[in-house]
Amino acid sequence: MYEGFNACPDLEKYSGEPVYHTKVVEQITGIRANTLRIWERRYHFLTPKRAENDYRLYSERDVVLLRWLKERIDNGMSISEAINFFERLDKVRKQHPSKQVDAASPLHSPHVFTVAGLQAFTLPRGLEQQLRAQQDEFPEQEVSAPEPLPFPRETLPQLPEEILLLAQERLLTAFRNLDDTEAHMVLTSLLITYPVEQVCADLITPTLWKIGELWENHKITVTLEHFASNFFRALLTNLFHMAPRPMHMPLVMISCAPGEAHELAALMLALVLRLQNVRVAYLGQSIESEGLIGSIQQLCPALVCISLTIPSHLPDLLSLAQQIQKLPSPRPRFIFGGQAFLEYPNIAQDIPGVYIHGNMKEVVKQIQTLYTQQGIA
Repeated sequence: MYEGFNACPDLEKYSGEPVYHTKVVEQITGIRANTLRIWERRYHFLTPKRAENDYRLYSERDVVLLRWLKERIDNGMSISEAINFFERLDKVRKQHPSKQVDAASPLHSPHVFTVAGLQAFTLPRGLEQQLRAQQDEFPEQEVSAPEPLPFPRETLPQLPEEILLLAQERLLTAFRNLDDTEAHMVLTSLLITYPVEQVCADLITPTLWKIGELWENHKITVTLEHFASNFFRALLTNLFHMAPRPMHMPLVMISCAPGEAHELAALMLALVLRLQNVRVAYLGQSIESEGLIGSIQQLCPALVCISLTIPSHLPDLLSLAQQIQKLPSPRPRFIFGGQAFLEYPNIAQDIPGVYIHGNMKEVVKQIQTLYTQQGIA
């Protein structure tokens, strides 16, 4: 009867005949009888029938919904949030009856993740424990070179397209209303259920592209674009600092090119690599070349990854690459990429280093390979 609900259950598939007594429902769902009665009175989403002896009788449909709500609550939602989440998902499912929700099916949108080579934010309840558990999973140890981890992991649940459509719609509405509380709720409901890197790849990246497209078409203002960017920057920064920190491994430095202020792609890359057990130092916007060279000489990183979005900063990036190339061995592998090279692809061949492009999965896989090679060298 229970399908494992990462997506919205289609209640019409289940019988509406009232057959289960309250005690049976307690055993099946793990929800106490008095809690069920409170929910019924307060939220009016269940209407159990009454047997001749006046005992409540629940249908299979009721039990399926209760188990789905209980799973959401166990992952950190309140009952009101879980009911609201179900109602929104159910509305979208009914509006798009032809869409089949298959948690194992791949998403179809090939969003380019342009990366180098590729305010405070409250973490969802349960996510902090998840990240700390990952920290315990990777204790500090001396290693000469890390094994590359596959990305995404084989066990990552796929975000159903139905949920993605609804989440993006709610995020865009929240940004138009300058409502960071609503945006926070949308991300919370996903981050407590799905891995961070999955949410980055399947929701945050496409949403950023959608916001850029709306801005280019004059459908949103610069104010709204800045609000959305700052929201995601706060989220990603907080998640980055909560992620595990493997210490005794080769170092990867990630930053934006000199003069470059667009940092979300580089920040997202730093977060995903850290979650993949890579030792990452994220250096932020508009790196200062002289200081970076000094840090390279002091810390001997395996890789230096630089992201460039605005083509006017290409001369500064070229100068930085040449300075790194002149460093004595052992010097890091210089990796670069970004939106600027999608507009001017031929320029990449003139920059000493490794040009990487593609979606998040492809970029992370290439960097992991270079990371391992450089650690062995």
